[in-house]
Amino acid sequence: MAGSGKQTPSPKAIIHQKFGAKASYRVEEVHDSSQSGCPGLALPQKGPSLYRCHLQLPDFSVVSNVFKKKKDSEQAAAELALEKLGIGPQNDDLTVDEAWDDIVGRIKYIFSDEFLSADQPLGAHLRAALRRDGDCCGSVPASVIATFDAKINSRCKIINPSVESDPFLVISYVMEAAAKLSDYIVASPHVASLRRKIPYPSEIVEALETHVSDSVDSRNIMAVYIPCLGKEIVEPDALDSSSDQYYLDIIAERFGLKDGNQVMISRTFGKASCGSECRLYSAIPNKLKFSEYSPVVSERLNLESRNARASYICGQDIHGDAILASVGYKWKSGNLDYNDVTVKSFYRICCGMSPNGIYKISRKAVLAAQLPISFTTKSNWGTPLPREILCTFCHQHRLAEPIFSLSSSPVKSLSDIYRSHKKLKVSGSADTDDDNLSKEKEDDTPGLGHGFRCEVKILTKSQDLVLDCSPRKFYEKENDATQNASLKALLWFSKFFDDLDVDGSDSDDEEDIKSPSTNVFAAPPILGNGDSSRTKNVPSEEKPVQTITNGSVVRICYSLSLAVEPAYSSDAYWSDRESPGEVTESNEDIESEVEAEYSIDLIESNEEIEFEVGIGAMNSHIESAVTKMTVGEYASFNTTLPAAAEALILAVANDTERMRHLLSERSHLDYSIVLLGVKGPTEERMEAAFFKPALSKQRVEYALKHIKESSASTLVDFGCGSGSLLDSLLDYPTSLQTTIGVDISHKGLKHAAKMLHSKLNNEACNVKSATLYDGSILEFDSRLYNIDIGTCLEVIEHMEEDEACEFGEKVLSLFRPKLLIVSTPNYEFNTILQRSTQEEDKSDESQLPKFRNNDHKFEWTRVQFNEWAAKLAQLHNYSVEFSGVGGSGEVEPGFASQIAVFRREASSEDKVVEERSMQQPYNVIWEWKKGDGDKKD
Repeated sequence: MAGSGKQTPSPKAIIHQKFGAKASYRVEEVHDSSQSGCPGLALPQKGPSLYRCHLQLPDFSVVSNVFKKKKDSEQAAAELALEKLGIGPQNDDLTVDEAWDDIVGRIKYIFSDEFLSADQPLGAHLRAALRRDGDCCGSVPASVIATFDAKINSRCKIINPSVESDPFLVISYVMEAAAKLSDYIVASPHVASLRRKIPYPSEIVEALETHVSDSVDSRNIMAVYIPCLGKEIVEPDALDSSSDQYYLDIIAERFGLKDGNQVMISRTFGKASCGSECRLYSAIPNKLKFSEYSPVVSERLNLESRNARASYICGQDIHGDAILASVGYKWKSGNLDYNDVTVKSFYRICCGMSPNGIYKISRKAVLAAQLPISFTTKSNWGTPLPREILCTFCHQHRLAEPIFSLSSSPVKSLSDIYRSHKKLKVSGSADTDDDNLSKEKEDDTPGLGHGFRCEVKILTKSQDLVLDCSPRKFYEKENDATQNASLKALLWFSKFFDDLDVDGSDSDDEEDIKSPSTNVFAAPPILGNGDSSRTKNVPSEEKPVQTITNGSVVRICYSLSLAVEPAYSSDAYWSDRESPGEVTESNEDIESEVEAEYSIDLIESNEEIEFEVGIGAMNSHIESAVTKMTVGEYASFNTTLPAAAEALILAVANDTERMRHLLSERSHLDYSIVLLGVKGPTEERMEAAFFKPALSKQRVEYALKHIKESSASTLVDFGCGSGSLLDSLLDYPTSLQTTIGVDISHKGLKHAAKMLHSKLNNEACNVKSATLYDGSILEFDSRLYNIDIGTCLEVIEHMEEDEACEFGEKVLSLFRPKLLIVSTPNYEFNTILQRSTQEEDKSDESQLPKFRNNDHKFEWTRVQFNEWAAKLAQLHNYSVEFSGVGGSGEVEPGFASQIAVFRREASSEDKVVEERSMQQPYNVIWEWKKGDGDKKD
C-alpha cells in the first residue's frame, strides 16, 4: 500500500529469492577505448573501466550492457532475466484492479503471434497444443498458464495471498481474466482450457513445424503413482510417451480423464535421482466449477479426497490420486525433456522435507546420521551448515527467509560461577549444591569477557510468526551463535515433523522457543526419524564401561543390513535371543547358526564417516556401541525394526519392490562397525568451553603482569611451539625489547615466524629484535644466559617426568633467568573439566580422571608440583611463589592451571663456568631486527 514504507525489492533480490545460489553472476571489465588515445589497437587501455555482467540461471543466461559500476551491471542483468521469465517489477502499491488488468494483458500477450515462438516452457506448451488432435488442437490447459507464468502468479498474490497454497485459485483467476477477452480468447470453464479465437497465421504454424520436433522416441518414462485413499502404497508407474502426443494428455489417460486440460500441475519441488526437478500431476476434481465471472469456487472440495502424502511433499493441497514425474519443456529447447522418477526418489523427497532428513541425506547416511543437538567445528560437519539447512527448509515450505538478530553482552565465566561456592564437588555426587551448579551453568550472567547471542525468527510470506527462537546461551564467536541458534530452530521443526509431539504452544523444556501456530504446513508429517531415542543407550543387561568420552571425534566404517527371518520361523525364537541391540561376543556364533536361514540385504554402508560423540550426530545404537570399543575393534549387533524406519529404508534401497517384500516379513537391522580412529577432546577445547576468557589467554595476562612489574627487556619462551605466547604479547605495550623462542618443532617455529613477521612489521612496539631457535630446552645455549624473564607455559607435561626435572635443573643452574614462570595442568581439576564435556555417568565415579591431552606424559597434583618447584628453588638460590589461573586457589580443587614463579635471590653469586660460554647448540631458524626485517637461517 502506498505510504507503507516498504521498499520494492531490486531485480537482483528477486532473482536471489527465486534461485538462490543457482544464480551465478560473472562481471567482466571492459575498457573504454574511445578515451585511450589508441582505439582499435592492441595497446594497454588507459580509458575508464566499464563493466558487463553475465548472469547464468539454471535454464538460460543473459548478458547486460556496459555500466560504470559493477553493481549496476549486475542489476541490469537481473532485470533482463526477469523480463525473460515474464516477471515484471514487484510493486506492492498495485491495486487489485490494476493486478486484474495486468493478468488480462498478460493472457492476451501469451496468445499473440510473437509469444508463440518464445524461448521458454510456456511457449513450448503453446506450440505443443497446436499439434494436439481433434477439438484439443490449439487448446492450452489453464493449469499450464497458471503454473508456468510467473507474472500472472505474482499478480494473483496481490488479489489474494492464499494462492500461495491453493493452486485452484490461480486457475480460476486465469479463467475469469480470459473471460474478459471474449473477442480474442475462447475460454472453456467446464474443461479449464483456453484457445485463441482467431487461428494463428498459417505461415507461422508452418514455420514452427519445420524446426520444432520432439526428440523423445516412444518409450516408457518412469514415474510414481501416489494413491489418495486407504493404505495403498505408492507404486512405480510408466508413462507411454510418443513424439506426436502431448505429454499432459498421456498423464490424463493414466487418471482416466478425457484429456490433459483436466490435469492439475503442482509447483516444482525435490529432485529425481538424476537431479531433475519433479512435479505432481493430479486430476482437477469434478466438484471444482468455475463461474464465468467469479473466481470463487462454487462448491468446496470434500476434505476426504485430500491426498495427504502428495500434499506434504509439494506444499499445496492435492486432491485425488497423483503422479510424481519429471517431464516437461525446458527453456533452451522446445523438445520434451524427461527423467525417470523411482519410488526411492519419492521416499528421499519425503525424507528431505524435514530438517533431520535434509541433514541425513546431505551426510549420505540416511539411517546412521542424526541431526546433532549442538553445533561445533571440532569434527567435519559433513553437510551444509545449520543456517543453510534452515534456509533450505524455509524455502521448501514456502516460508520467508529466516531473520537473524545478533547481540553482544558481557558474560561471566563458568569458573567464576563455580568460585562463588565454598567447595567444589569432584566426585560427581548429585546433591543439592550440584543441582544448583548445573542450573547456574546454564544461565550466563554479566561478568568477564564478551559473548554473542543470536535470535532467529521464522515468518510466513505474509509476515505471520511461525517460530521465535531466542537461545539464552552466549558464544565467543558470532558464527557459533548464529549456527547454534539455527540448529535449535531446526531441532524444533524436526521434532514437529518427526515425533508429532509439538502442539504449537511453548514447549515445557524450551522456554526460549515460541510458536503461536504450526498450521502453516501443508500436511502432518508422514516420516519418522528412524530412531525412537536420541539419548537412551542400546538395551543391555550389563552396561559396559564407556571408554570414549563425550567430545571425542571418532571415525568409523559401518554397514546396515536388513536380516529377514524365514516365514516359517516362530516368535519364540526371538524370545530366546539376547536383547536386541546388545553388543555381544557371541553374535558371530549366533550368525553362523542361522546364516542359512536368513536373507540378508545390505541397505547402507560407509567406508569412513566422522562424528563427535555426545552431540547426537549419529544413530544412538551406533554411538552407544562405538563408545565401548577400542581402535581397530569390530562389533556387530542387531535391533528390532521401528515402524518409522521403513520409510527411511525405502529411501536408500535400490530395489524397492524386493525391499518392500522383505519388510513385510519378520525382520531386524544388523549393524557392523569398525572403529577406525579416535581423537579425544583437546585440552584447549575443554578449557575454552569452561573458561571465559580462555585459559590460554589468562596465562598470557599472567605473564604480562609480571613483565610490567619487573620492567623486563628480554624474554625467552622455552618450548614456544607455534609462538602463541610471543605473538599475544605483541598485542600489549610492554618494556620488552628482545623476545626469543626455543622449540624442537621445526614446523611450529615456521608457523611462529609467519605470525611474528606480520605483527612486528606492521605494528608500533618497543621490540627491537626477535629470534626463533631450533633446539632442546634440555640443552644449554650461552646466548640465553642471564635473561630477564623466562617462560615455560604448559610445556613440561609433554616431557617424561625425569626430563621435566632435568629441565628445572638446567634452567635454574645454567640459564639463570632473573624470573622464571612455569605453568602446568592441575591434575585434580581434570574431573571438573571432563565432566563439563560429558553427561553424568554414575558408573565412572570411581575412575580417575584422564590427562587433558593425549600427548601429556604426566600431570601433577598441587602437592607434586609444589614439591618439585620448592626443591629446585632451594637448591639454586631462588625463591618461589605458587599461584595459577582458572578457578581459585582458595577453593577445591585449586587452579586449573597451576603456576610457579621463581625469583633469583639478589644476594646470589653466579658461578660463571668458562667452558659454557662457548656452548651454542641452537640453530637460528628466523631472526628479525627493527629496520632490517627478516633473516632466515
